[in-house]
Amino acid sequence: MGLFRSLSGFSLLISSAAALAQPAQLSGFATVGVSYNESEQYGFRTDVSVTDGKTNSELDFSSLSRLGIQLHKQFNTQWGFTGQWVLKSHPDYSLGDVTQLAFLSYSPKPNWTIKAGRTAFDLFMMSPYRNIGYAYTATHAPIEFYGLIPHRSIDGIELSSAHATDQGMFSTRWYYGKSKDYLTNFDFQWRIALDDIAGATLTLEQGNWLWRANYTQAYIDNEPDHYAQLRELAQSVPEQIWPQARDIAKRLKTVDTRLQYVTLGAKYDNGQYYVQSEIARVSADSDILTHLHNGYVVFGTRWQDFTVQLGYSVTHGKRQQIDKPLQTNPLADELHFQLERGFNYYVNDQSTTSLSTRYDFRADMAAKLQLEYIDLDSSDNQFMLRREVFSTPESFTVVSATIDWVF
Repeated sequence: MGLFRSLSGFSLLISSAAALAQPAQLSGFATVGVSYNESEQYGFRTDVSVTDGKTNSELDFSSLSRLGIQLHKQFNTQWGFTGQWVLKSHPDYSLGDVTQLAFLSYSPKPNWTIKAGRTAFDLFMMSPYRNIGYAYTATHAPIEFYGLIPHRSIDGIELSSAHATDQGMFSTRWYYGKSKDYLTNFDFQWRIALDDIAGATLTLEQGNWLWRANYTQAYIDNEPDHYAQLRELAQSVPEQIWPQARDIAKRLKTVDTRLQYVTLGAKYDNGQYYVQSEIARVSADSDILTHLHNGYVVFGTRWQDFTVQLGYSVTHGKRQQIDKPLQTNPLADELHFQLERGFNYYVNDQSTTSLSTRYDFRADMAAKLQLEYIDLDSSDNQFMLRREVFSTPESFTVVSATIDWVF
């Protein structure tokens, strides 16, 4: 993996040199957003890396707001460089985390492109513009689908192609590399490292239709700090109180766990009406995640400078129940609670129904207003930002508004 570190480092270094070269295209995007959440238990957030989410009677100006700069330099007809830097709510503001894109591109033929460096992680239909709020109708992407995976970029190599066929424009994208980003919540913060990421995306554009399929697999390269503490704690539980404690603690394993992600997407847009949907299945070859299904569908209509969109998104997984201690014991009870939470961290049964409006009051600016009804079915939800160790299922409303622009 030293090659990918070198490629990413080289791309970051040449960004300043590319900025001095002329001509170079410099553009930007920004979102100023605010949200109001009526829940007293959960802080609203758009993905699992956001560290700050306001609860009842508080206005949140951070989770939706962002500022981005993008640089593109075309050296000749074959070689180019692209960089993107984004400031947003995040646990780390180092150069590496602010840098979303930094890659060299080479096109040996007009319909073939090779990229090396930090490229967009092509898991979703909206991956190429996931950070650019102006590019979509709602104030944010569907949480249950896009919020589960914080990783937005991959350090490695990508090969893409596009071919016109009798059925339409057929394109492919193949990538390999690694990525790091944060999972956060009330009681821990984990910079999850994905290694040996390998994936492929197939897309067909046919008239007003777009069809998309993706398969990606990756290996987790690390684990949260408290996992080792739980295994050590299990050694202290007497066998007569909980004979399975040590074996269960050993099963709480992430290192070298293979994750598999499969998604299908479709979009129809005739200019006045559109519908877009994606569904996915996430699974792992360890006990931390047997399987998880999520998806969304949005319907929208445009009238002059106004757009109205109705959406529904959902995530549902199979929760694991582990054997309980034979006797009540403070140490064993706490260990059981923490282990069960660890096995079911990714399983967050919830859904969101949303109504969004967008007004393009300028060619480069849009105002948005969104009403969401979020229904949490899980008694230990991790998607929203829990304020207490213990929480209960609830339903609540979130109102958000943004001003998005590109420049």
